[in-house]
Amino acid sequence: MIFLLILFLWKPICGDEIESRPNYVSVLLYHRFGESKYPSTNISPELFRQQLEFLRQENYTILSMDQFKDLVLNNAPYPKKSVLITIDDAYSSIYDHAFPILKEFNFPFTLFVDVRPLSSGAIGAMTWKMLKEMNEWGATIGNHTYAHARIGRPKPNQTRVEYREWIKSDILLAQKKLNANGIYTDVIAYPYGEYNELVIDVVHELGFKLMFAQDEGAVDDNVDLTRIPRLPIVGKNMDETRFKYKLNLSPLHVSNLVPSAIEMKRNPPLYFSLRIVNPARSRPGVVNAFFSEVGQLDIDYDRATGNIKSVDIDSSFLRTMNRLIITAREKNSRHFSMFSRLYVRPLVELGLLPDSTKIE
Repeated sequence: MIFLLILFLWKPICGDEIESRPNYVSVLLYHRFGESKYPSTNISPELFRQQLEFLRQENYTILSMDQFKDLVLNNAPYPKKSVLITIDDAYSSIYDHAFPILKEFNFPFTLFVDVRPLSSGAIGAMTWKMLKEMNEWGATIGNHTYAHARIGRPKPNQTRVEYREWIKSDILLAQKKLNANGIYTDVIAYPYGEYNELVIDVVHELGFKLMFAQDEGAVDDNVDLTRIPRLPIVGKNMDETRFKYKLNLSPLHVSNLVPSAIEMKRNPPLYFSLRIVNPARSRPGVVNAFFSEVGQLDIDYDRATGNIKSVDIDSSFLRTMNRLIITAREKNSRHFSMFSRLYVRPLVELGLLPDSTKIE
């Protein structure tokens, strides 16, 4: 009788836990391999191999870019425990160290390349021959602009029209060089993960279907295709525990975000506020908010409604780009959900000359 009672009580709890962990995709982001003098963007080939072995042993589905597109564009069902492997930039260490390991595991991957280093023969860059070999093997090649400039911020004294044309011409030049080498793509990753409304508008106008950012978080059918989140897997502290933590981050759905625009209309905003869509998933008291320049924010959180509001912000932000991050500990598991959003200081503060064109 006692056993049956325990079983009766246990089943709903397990059911809730399963229901509270919907399927999602973890988009992993790598940069350099075996280049220890760049610790903030590097990972050792040995650790990379261990991570891929973990994914294989734990039966993760490693998606190709075409499979990922099918999920986010065509509402295909999300597989359980799935990963998209992406790599940014045109470093030769990608070809020398990562590519052989990926081939060994037969894992598909996407490489977002900034084209100028290939065209100029820059030291430490891969060659066109290397890039085409990876593409012919099956790697998806994405646009990462030509010059890898910080397109999310204007050059000093540009007008909005000039700023727009600069972004457009740089991306088109990269596309032209890729096409000339038999490589065609409709996916792009923003250099440094920086963007704003104008950047998104230009990229959308150029016909790209998916735009990848560096805002942390996971992907499900609520994803914004103009700023797909990715999980940086870099740095000397990226051990197995940290890797598992990132894989277990599920999407945190929010609404009523204030400020709503990426480009802040005033610096500082009066406050940040939003609503967690399903607050019942989160443990009371384990919801936190962070802002890059400030650190942890003091917030008022109503766990019944999911409403979050920061205390008033008094000082102007100095950084060009900041991210708002909300984390919530899930009620029926040890894992966290995360929402991340990029904010940019008003572009006129960054040297943009006013004109009649306006970012909506």
